[in-house]
Amino acid sequence: MKKYFPFLVSFLFLVSSLGFGQDSLPIRKIDSLLISAKDSLIIMDSTLIGPELSQQLLTPSLEELIKKGRTYSLMAHEIMMELQESMDTTRLAEEIPSMQQTVTAIRERTKNPNTQFNFRYVNALLRILKATEENNQELDVLVQKRLDRLNDLDSLLKTVKNDQFFKYKIRDTLLLPMYSDEIFHLKENLHILDSTIYKQELQAARYQSQLSNITTGIRELRRYVDINKSQLEKNLFKKEINFIWESYSIPSPKSIFQITIESIKLNYLFLVRQLKTDLFITYLALIILIGGFLLVYRTLKSIRSDKEFGSIILSRIKYLDKRPFASVMVALLPLVFYMFDTGSIALLTFFMYLLVFFSSFLIYNAFPIRVFIKWMILVVIFIFFTISNLYWEIAYQERMYFQIGNILTLIILSQIPKKFTSDDPSEVTFLKRLRILTMILLTAGILSNILGRYSLAKILSITGLVSFVYAVTLYFFIKVIMEIIYIIVENKKEVDSFTSYIDFKGIQERIRGVFLFLAFLFWTVILLHNLSLSEYVYTGLEEFLSKERTLGAASFTFSSILLFASLVFVSYILANNIAYFASIKDQKNSNDRTKKLGSSVLLIRLAILTLGFIIAATAAQIPLDKITIVLGALSVGIGFGLQTIINNLVSGVILAFERPIQIGDDIEVGNMSGQVKEVGIRASKILSYDGAEVVIPNGDLLSQSLINWTLSDKRRRIELNIGVAYDSDMKLVRQILEKALDRDRILKVPPPRILMQKFNDSSVDFRLLFWIESMDIFLEMRNEVMTAIFDAFQENGIEIPFPKRDLYIKSLPEEMQKPTENKKSPEN
Repeated sequence: MKKYFPFLVSFLFLVSSLGFGQDSLPIRKIDSLLISAKDSLIIMDSTLIGPELSQQLLTPSLEELIKKGRTYSLMAHEIMMELQESMDTTRLAEEIPSMQQTVTAIRERTKNPNTQFNFRYVNALLRILKATEENNQELDVLVQKRLDRLNDLDSLLKTVKNDQFFKYKIRDTLLLPMYSDEIFHLKENLHILDSTIYKQELQAARYQSQLSNITTGIRELRRYVDINKSQLEKNLFKKEINFIWESYSIPSPKSIFQITIESIKLNYLFLVRQLKTDLFITYLALIILIGGFLLVYRTLKSIRSDKEFGSIILSRIKYLDKRPFASVMVALLPLVFYMFDTGSIALLTFFMYLLVFFSSFLIYNAFPIRVFIKWMILVVIFIFFTISNLYWEIAYQERMYFQIGNILTLIILSQIPKKFTSDDPSEVTFLKRLRILTMILLTAGILSNILGRYSLAKILSITGLVSFVYAVTLYFFIKVIMEIIYIIVENKKEVDSFTSYIDFKGIQERIRGVFLFLAFLFWTVILLHNLSLSEYVYTGLEEFLSKERTLGAASFTFSSILLFASLVFVSYILANNIAYFASIKDQKNSNDRTKKLGSSVLLIRLAILTLGFIIAATAAQIPLDKITIVLGALSVGIGFGLQTIINNLVSGVILAFERPIQIGDDIEVGNMSGQVKEVGIRASKILSYDGAEVVIPNGDLLSQSLINWTLSDKRRRIELNIGVAYDSDMKLVRQILEKALDRDRILKVPPPRILMQKFNDSSVDFRLLFWIESMDIFLEMRNEVMTAIFDAFQENGIEIPFPKRDLYIKSLPEEMQKPTENKKSPEN
């Protein structure tokens, strides 16, 4: 023990010396003279931080606290303003219960074991579920965005509340009372914000839960409806009920009257709901209908006030004058309908009822009473068929009613070719073809009904009659549209400098084709809708057009090709119509060359075609660099084989820039003379004075000598050579010529000139030179002056010499001499 004692003492001494040394380090003391008075203002809040951590915190400066307080106060205010702009709770509160009610009603109807679905019901259910699902998804996205934003704001508030800034306070609040109040209000605002965010998160979560339940219900119903639809498709051509000649009973828990009332009520609710959902479009449609009627009414009133031409204009219209309101409705309703969602059978039926109602007034006024009676019979059958088309259940009780309606319709349609006459042969052809198609569909419906294929029979019968009636209303749609355009143009002739020279016949032919296409498109949509083929056709077309195909290393879709071709075609039509209207405008301003567009129209056409091509290529997602490569490859072939065409194209551009000729100019090119009708891209059209239209390549207009009689103005000099006999009084001749040239339409500047030109063998020739304002009266003035000179010469006995020849006969044939000798012999 003694042996290790020195080592133990040494170890204890070392440990004690280290410990005492650490404790005995000199404590840093700040000189009181270096401490600022403002630093002593800030202390830590002992209620917010433990004393064990007080030594680890660095006290911030007063400036830092004030700056941070201001920043957090402004941020809290911005968050408060953002939270006040809450979600569209009104829309959510209205639409979520409506969607829940829709899903519940459909679910209850599907649970009814006695309900037998038809195609109309299944397709309508799919459209309703699809629309409900889209609306549900839109609202879900809206709610989710709000939840995400609330989470971000909540995280931001937590970061602010955990900041060390709130662990400090002013030693004496009386020194900086405004700062203390600001910090106090900031804490209050943070508390309010925290509570507000929490409440809004709960509200959004409740909405999200409701939307999630709706999504689940929609998916279940769609699966159920898809199964029923596939079963109906499989059984469409199968026998549903007994043959018509067999005895049968139709088990049904509901009467046909009860099914009709329930279907009408249900479709009415769907119609009202859609009109309310599309409230803006509904009001816009009403404004268009009312505004269109007021425009037509004011135009008719203005035309009637014109005592000179009003009766003539009104005698050329057939429908607008007698039934203006019904006519305007027939013209606008087919267009207004496509502003809405066209998938709703309730909305479609409502618009067709309106069209048929207003068309009946036009038929009553324009056709004999027997035609109107037959039309009303078709309308009654049409109403029954369309109401049956609204059924949500299969009602076999109406089987015989469909047979009777089909037979009556066939009887009426069979008499149409014998009774219908029209000034327009195309109308008779249209009605005959429509009659044949309708009779085929109705006959197929009758046969299907007889053979027990009731669902198929109902589809064919409704399609046949509805398509016929709708086509008749579209016929009046086109007629009334043409009349509306006619009266608007005629009413503006004295007011608008543009419409005063419009060739309405040409415009009517151009516009008529557009509305015929629209009418055919509308009719096709209704046909496919009634055949229950619209979904299949639209889906098939979409798949066909959107499917990506490859050709070598390039990939394409038919939709891009169709889009490209359509836009190029539209630009081509637009360019041609602009050229057409510009040409008739130039014809109106033919006397003022400065107001003409002339060959500048070519530049406008080229600009429209180029812009249309670029837009089409961009919209179809065709890379322009690939187009330039193709054009570069074609340039070699163009250089060798299409030199003449390219020359004409470039010449057309040069003509457009230099403008040596304008539309309406009178020119001479080679042996051809006439008036310029069109300056085209490749060739120009000239109307010769004998009425022939001559197409001259633009290259010839630049390469040959071109005489333009109207380049600067339309004035022209007329030259006449008049010969008189040598024995005439030359002073009197000059006086007569001067008097003949003293006319209003002969220009005084430059003055007319009368020159004694030449002494011929038998006459003295005078040369008359005078100017007229327009070469359009060239032949007329030449004729007028020459007639006046001729009449004056005759009155004054002045002879206009003409060539005279003496005939010397050296000998006559013997046959001609004998009669002469016989006549002389008696005298001898």
